[in-house]
This record gives sequence, structure tokens and C-alpha cells, in this order.
Amino acid sequence: MKIRNLIISSLFFCAGIFFIGCDDWKEVESLNNTDLNNTIKTDEYYAALREWKNTPNLPQIFVWFDNWTGTSPTGENSLRGLPDSVTIASNWGGHPKFALSPDRKADMEYVQRVKGTKVVVTLFCTKIGEDVPDDPIYEGIGNSSDEAVLRPAIRKYAEAIYDQVVESGYDGFDWDYEPNGGGGTGNYLWKNKVQRTMFVEELSYWFGAGATEEGRDRDGRKPAKPGLLYIVDGEIGVGGRMDKNWVSYYIDYFVLQAYGGMSDYRMTGVLTDMSEHIAAGRITGEEVIRRTIATENFESYANTGGRFLDMSKYVYTLNGYNQQIGGCGLYRSGFDYMPKGKGDYDGSPEYYFLRQGITNLYRIFYERQNPVEEPDEQL
Repeated sequence: MKIRNLIISSLFFCAGIFFIGCDDWKEVESLNNTDLNNTIKTDEYYAALREWKNTPNLPQIFVWFDNWTGTSPTGENSLRGLPDSVTIASNWGGHPKFALSPDRKADMEYVQRVKGTKVVVTLFCTKIGEDVPDDPIYEGIGNSSDEAVLRPAIRKYAEAIYDQVVESGYDGFDWDYEPNGGGGTGNYLWKNKVQRTMFVEELSYWFGAGATEEGRDRDGRKPAKPGLLYIVDGEIGVGGRMDKNWVSYYIDYFVLQAYGGMSDYRMTGVLTDMSEHIAAGRITGEEVIRRTIATENFESYANTGGRFLDMSKYVYTLNGYNQQIGGCGLYRSGFDYMPKGKGDYDGSPEYYFLRQGITNLYRIFYERQNPVEEPDEQL
């Protein structure tokens, strides 16, 4: 299958080495009629790409990826067809989340190994025991707030999620948390504060920095694989919100469903949710902003781009802060794959808005890393 494929800006390369200190960012020409079954980029290119994705405090490009088959390397149905600069892709959609087909498994392993892209899985987890193998311990929990009953069940559940994530080869877990907008009277794990607080804590033993925190008492839990991402998306800073007593300082990224536009109140809301941890010195406000990713809904806004390009340029400057957001992304990124009558962006129609957002995000990041000093005014 031949498609056009993006390459990272040559401004970041010098003799095949990714040049982090550049002042400018520009995504350059696409490679037309590229057969992705053959390797046309060098090993040095991919090694530099992987190294760049480990840049400290690098903003993230996050996509929820559906319509995933992995059978052909097109951007609509294969992770390999996503722009190289995508840092996190989440398996979202009607296809299986675990027990991946050989094609999906091979596709995921390719982008992880070659491009350094992190692939996570998104689950709603509205009830204890959802999406994992049945176990008698989950039966009859309902809307209980009895911690003696809940702890062993939620502990078992969080570990079961971890086991499936590791067995399937993912790089982490994304909890889609929507207690108000998601509806459903039986969504107890979203709506019951005791249950959801305990769930966030138990997940932290398996995902994020808390999973391998030195000196943390695991109380008999087996060792966790290091480096698995811990992501929560949905009603963060709005709606049901994150409870202030969550161990949310262990969460790697807060992904906002900022559909229709990212506004200052959304970021202020996340800081409010995290205010007690900030006051206690467990995390700084700047770090909270660096962990926040705003996303646009391309199920609805793919034809116009919605407010995605504004998100990609967002810097929070209220309440004494001057901090670039931690990233931007798309819900159902495949809707941006084919051209929408908007013409080409840097010579290729595929991912017209996503690639512009990538350019914006990293241009601002490097401009802020390397500010241009104004010359002294001569009198």
C-alpha cells in the first residue's frame, strides 16, 4: 500500500542526529508514493526520533485511534500511518481491546519499537470487574461504600487490568472517567466517591510513577513493570471532576475532552482539582499544566478542525503562571486522514489539521526553550 508519509523536520537533524537545540520548527516535505512495507528512512532517523520522544518535558501529541485493523499501513486503519511525531496513541473503538489480532499486534509492535510511539488502551471501567475475566470477588458489589468489601475487589480489579495491559503489550492505561456526561445509573465506579478514590489509588500501584516508587509499601502486591503510563481523561476540572483526595499526583497525563475549544477555565479547573497536592508540595502547578493535554472531537469537527489549532498553541498565563500546555490531540484521529477540501499542508493532504497542530506545539516549545534576546536599545 503506497501513501504519503510525514517526516520530522530536518531542522532537528544534523548528520542523522536529532538536533534538540534548534530555534525553528517547520514540518518539511512529505515523501510521496512511499511504500511503507519497505524501509526508506534510515536507522539513524528512527533512533533520533525515539530519542527525541524522551526529551524532558516534551509536550505530547495524543490520539484516540479507532477503525484499527493493522492490515495495511494507511493512516485510517494502521498506527504505522500516523505522523511520526505522534507520541501517544490509544486503542479506542468497537474492536477488541485485549486478545489483539496478529495484524494489530504487529502494527503496534512496529510503532513502539521503530517510532518510539507509546500505545495505551482506553477503558470506561464504570463498574468493578468490567472488561476483565470474571471473578466471584466482583459479584454483588453494586454501589457499596464498605471499604472492607471494596478493597479486595478493587485491588483484584486493578491488578487484572494491569495483567491484561502487560500481556497485550501496551505501554499504559487510559481511564475514561465521565461520571456526569456518561450517564448510566449503574456506573458506580464513576459515581461512588469511595469506589473511585480507591480505584485511582489501586491503579497507581501498577501504572505511573507510583508503581515503582522507591520505599512505597506494596503490601504484598507483586512487582510492577516500570514505565507504564497512567492516564485519566474526561471530567477533569469540570463536571464530576477529580476528587481532591485522589492520589492524582501519580497520574502521568490529564487528558481533557475540551471538545469545541480549550479555554482558561478548563486549565484553572484542573489546577483547582490538584490544589491540595500543590499546597502540600507533592506537585507544582507548572507540572500540573505540563501533564494536561487538550483534545478536540474530530467525530464532529474534522471538516473544520474545530478549535484544535488553538489548543496546539495554548499557553496558560493566569494566576501567576506562564506555562505551555502539556500537549494536544484528537478524538477519532482517523477522520482527519483524508483531505477535506482544504488543500495540502506542506505538500500532503493527509492529516491536514493534525500536522498543523504538531507544527504549532513544537514550534512554541522550542521557542520557549530558546528565547530570542532583544538587542539593547542604543541611546
